[in-house]
Amino acid sequence: MTQGSQKLRTALLLSFGLLCLGAVLLTRTASRPARAQTRLGQVINSTTADAQPMTVRVNRMPVRPAQQKTPPDQPPRKAPKRPEDVMRLDPPVDPSVRPEDIRPMNPPTEVKIIAQSPSEKLEGKKNAPQAPGTFTLFRNTGLASAPVVGGATLNGFIPIEPSAATNGRVVFYTTNSYAAISGDGGQSFSYLNPFDFFPADGTNDPIDGGFGGDQYVYYERTRGLLCWLIQYNPDNTTNRYRLVLARSQSDALNNNWYFYDFSPATFGLPTPAGAQGVWMDFPDLAVSDNFLYFSANYFPRRTTTTGCVIACPGGTCPAACTMGCTGCGSLGAIVARLPLNQLAQGVNLGGNFFNDTIHSSLRLTQGAHDTMYWGTHNNLNTQLRICRWPENGNVACDDVTHTAYNVGAMTATSPGGSNFAATADSRVQAGWVANGVLGFMWNAAQGNGFTFPHVQVLRFNEGNRTLLSQGQVFSNTQAYLYPSVNVNDRGDLGGTMAWGGGANFPNALAWIADDFNAGTITPLENVTFAAGSAGPCDPNFDPVPGNMTLDCYNRWGDYFTTRVHSPIGNTWLGTGFVLNGANGVTRDPHYVWFGRERDTPPATNVIFVSLANTTGYEDGTLFHPYNTIAEGHFAALPGDVISIVPGNYNELLRLNRPSQLERLGTTGTVKIGQP
Repeated sequence: MTQGSQKLRTALLLSFGLLCLGAVLLTRTASRPARAQTRLGQVINSTTADAQPMTVRVNRMPVRPAQQKTPPDQPPRKAPKRPEDVMRLDPPVDPSVRPEDIRPMNPPTEVKIIAQSPSEKLEGKKNAPQAPGTFTLFRNTGLASAPVVGGATLNGFIPIEPSAATNGRVVFYTTNSYAAISGDGGQSFSYLNPFDFFPADGTNDPIDGGFGGDQYVYYERTRGLLCWLIQYNPDNTTNRYRLVLARSQSDALNNNWYFYDFSPATFGLPTPAGAQGVWMDFPDLAVSDNFLYFSANYFPRRTTTTGCVIACPGGTCPAACTMGCTGCGSLGAIVARLPLNQLAQGVNLGGNFFNDTIHSSLRLTQGAHDTMYWGTHNNLNTQLRICRWPENGNVACDDVTHTAYNVGAMTATSPGGSNFAATADSRVQAGWVANGVLGFMWNAAQGNGFTFPHVQVLRFNEGNRTLLSQGQVFSNTQAYLYPSVNVNDRGDLGGTMAWGGGANFPNALAWIADDFNAGTITPLENVTFAAGSAGPCDPNFDPVPGNMTLDCYNRWGDYFTTRVHSPIGNTWLGTGFVLNGANGVTRDPHYVWFGRERDTPPATNVIFVSLANTTGYEDGTLFHPYNTIAEGHFAALPGDVISIVPGNYNELLRLNRPSQLERLGTTGTVKIGQP
């Protein structure tokens, strides 16, 4: 063999060997998701969209119903949906995911129950000195059980889904059965009947299919707006959301409201083939510097003998009325943006909305300023769609990859045999933006490395939406579900969550992530504020009050809420609930005000008043004082001090509660009339 032939033979053998090696490497690479190696945590697709204009008229129907000391008497309802009737809104499983890749990424979360009695500090009782970082419950108030039909509390469970907001001494609280208001900072509540509110004439409101249960509340501090979003059931064709507003503590306590209505027609949503209309569900509320946002899913509606609501692939309604069929989900979702200045003025609205015809179950971010963000699953359990809406720009969305999580039926069986996780799904539950970080949380199922359902926590870079971290709030002995979150004035995070299963009935906890724990959520620093001794049951309602059978079908509800306290903006207020008694007869919704020991409100509350404040932002603090003495006096509780900046306050006052007036300076006059 010549030297040239030898070289040629060697080259051919080398080429063949490299080709075989490449084939082997290619085969091994193909056995794993390419995204997990090269694109994990990266933006893989970006889109932009124009928002559409809308106009909504203001309504000033007289709304002055009486407040009650007990929950309102409610009309009998139809028999509830069964588990198989509840549509799951989980994303599909990525077929390239290996089960062994789904595992815990951090230590488990341990629950904590503190012995300290809540409200001791606020009630002026003596406490042992606590360290500044002590997790403290400033107030923890249980509200009344409900619903009540024919004057009797029903022996069964209806999902509560509580929401709350506070403006100083005024706290507003909603459940799926009533609304409640407090004028003493959440120590006690009176109750309102949303079934009969517009007008309060003793007849259930003839609005669409009647009051539907879902409610959200939000206090917007910069314009002093208490926002109350009410959902109505669909009739044969449609339903609506009613945004009800009060512009002061006095207006809220005296039921001086005005409102705006939003229906599918407001957003030009077409009726799908085979349907007779569209209806909206699963609401959310959040604010940026100059806008209030609300989001909702929308579904096709068809009239049937059972009032069935379905949504199936292609946006059509098949002949058979079955809910929960494979692939079912909402048609899409809308995000509406409403100018805060127009809302505060109580004028007709000129807002905008974004219609996502592909994705649903959007969750807005709390803590937004010049840009609102929201998150939703991008039709796979390995992708999240993050959208942003600058106050002066158009909507833009990024699809970001992340590690897979378990999708499917969830099981967290309590000692009584009920499963409070049975109807939970993996729609995005909570979102926030703070300190350059976007975050989202949602429920995930047990399986692979997880013994119980748990909460996924993902953090992203606000600037480019790339994944910063992923972890889980989980335990090997109980489930964690239904997270809520908000951002305090320091940019720290606080929230509420449910936990239970295994040896525990469902309970409610509050949590904090701040400088005392390096902002860590996984694992979670928490305190249980409500302990339960029963699991969920739901009655088959009967026209004869009290004559019913218990049907435990394991629904806990879709959400809790957390808000920033006003005016103590470094603390949070949250909601949660538990069940107690045989078969969960007693429902225990809770209002909880929590934070760190360093932010404990002063024993003597000082309310400031200054004529110089013309910003419209008034919460009685030194930096945002009320601009009339009447407002300061109204906001004061017995024993409070009202400090008045010098000025000529031309007011005729009626002082009807014990409080102490003082002037900051020696000039200015105050006229005080006879009580």
